[in-house]
Amino acid sequence: MSAKKKLLHLTSKIKGLSTFGKRGYSLKDAPSVRGKVYVNDYGELVIGRQFSMIGRPWASQLTVDKGAKLLFGHNVFINAGCGIAATTEIRIGNDVRIGPRTSIMDSDYHRLDADVMYHDLKKPVIIGDNVWIGTRCTILAGVTIGKNSVVAAGSIVIKDVPENVVVAGAPAKVIRELNTPDGWVRG
Repeated sequence: MSAKKKLLHLTSKIKGLSTFGKRGYSLKDAPSVRGKVYVNDYGELVIGRQFSMIGRPWASQLTVDKGAKLLFGHNVFINAGCGIAATTEIRIGNDVRIGPRTSIMDSDYHRLDADVMYHDLKKPVIIGDNVWIGTRCTILAGVTIGKNSVVAAGSIVIKDVPENVVVAGAPAKVIRELNTPDGWVRG
């Protein structure tokens, strides 16, 4: 690795530590942040080892409301322009890749019908290990995405996604199954 690349890598690690705090990481496992990343942490934010987030050319944002949880596994990559907002709980597994301009939220925020209570709009979101979410996707409240699955670019996920499939569309539907042997990690 060239001296310039080493310096950029070290700078992104230092920025990650200043953004998320020390949290007991070694420098090797510390979060990496490049560009503008905004963190509104009023609840519980857990970041796994080797977390990486980009906020360039579009800023990215993580929001955790009071009493909510936002939990990231190890080796998670979040691309530019993403917004993740937890009002109750969002769990993102290990080895997850999230494409640019994706939104993940565990609340519908606004009632459509008068008989729906505000607390009924909040439902946890769970994203399994080794999931790839393409660019410009929207993951809505109450969704579970099974391990090894892929969400195609531009998809809107409104219901659970099984393991080992590709989903696409608005609303997202299964378009094919995937061959993902045990232990295989998407690169």
